Amino acid sequence: MARPDFAEMIPSTLYGKLTLFAVLIEAITVIILESVVAAIFWKYYNPGEAIGVGGATRGVPVYLIIFIIAQLFQIVLCWDAVWHKNTIQIVGFVAFNLCVCAYSIFQYSQMIGIVNNSAAALLEHDKQTLQAVLIVIPIVVAVFEAMFLFFAFKLYLEFGWKIYKKIGADPKMRNMYRVYQIFLMLLKLDVFFVSGFGVQFLVLVIHSNDPEFALTIAALPIMMIILVLAVYGVRREDKWIMGLFCVGLVLAMAYFIFKLARIYTRQDDPRYKDTKNYLTFFASLSLAVVLGTLVNAILCYRNFGRGLKQHIMSSSSNVTELASAGPARKPLEE
Repeated sequence: MARPDFAEMIPSTLYGKLTLFAVLIEAITVIILESVVAAIFWKYYNPGEAIGVGGATRGVPVYLIIFIIAQLFQIVLCWDAVWHKNTIQIVGFVAFNLCVCAYSIFQYSQMIGIVNNSAAALLEHDKQTLQAVLIVIPIVVAVFEAMFLFFAFKLYLEFGWKIYKKIGADPKMRNMYRVYQIFLMLLKLDVFFVSGFGVQFLVLVIHSNDPEFALTIAALPIMMIILVLAVYGVRREDKWIMGLFCVGLVLAMAYFIFKLARIYTRQDDPRYKDTKNYLTFFASLSLAVVLGTLVNAILCYRNFGRGLKQHIMSSSSNVTELASAGPARKPLEE
């Protein structure tokens, strides 16, 4: 199959272009603001030394980098959703931005606490600037979140009507494809949240001489391979692959529950004392996303052999959104 032309990857509709433009502006604005935070922090602390020593400041460079990566991930998530006219992923994108908003509020409380409890005294000007920037970031994200909610509603109607004209309306097939699309969207969120937790745990908690250090490094690329196999398994309706994948998800849930329990049963451990809040935030979101992935994997498994495979394999080249097929004002209703 020929590779798509770059022009085809640019949204052709007004609200598609507005959504993509808005997410780019949000990312640029937030990255600039986070860079200001990083510049003030690095003015008083060496980022390399901060990670290697104890204290609350050691996690700041990692947290800032993950926040910036979240903005880049969000661009990809939005672009892919608008390009493929995938309303399910549009909803996932809006939910992800809401998580970023929550993270930015959480970041404010944590960073201000770090500054107030730090041994290094910041100049009053720098302290006021840092506090102002940390307040502006969640406000910016919240404003864009409101915009994305409006754009998502418009795209929801727009994409549903266009796909309806191409596909028609088969309620059972729509429902099965909706579950399939939710599953693929959750796999993408798994990549970010599970990797984000793994990186934080690897850099801030585990020592290089700890046996778990090598296991964590090996687990990250293995996880990516497993997620790719899951996509293959659900598209080909391979019951063995999906069954093993579900077992893997159960083990992943057990892992995150174990990590959460360890964080709060070892509160006196200096490795967790200053990182437990961020680790809890990511571990909880990772656990929720993995649980959602497991539920949808089971639903996809139950839909095997009902005709969805033939539709996916025959229409993947020209139709990537069926879940929203329906009348223009009721795209997900029967």
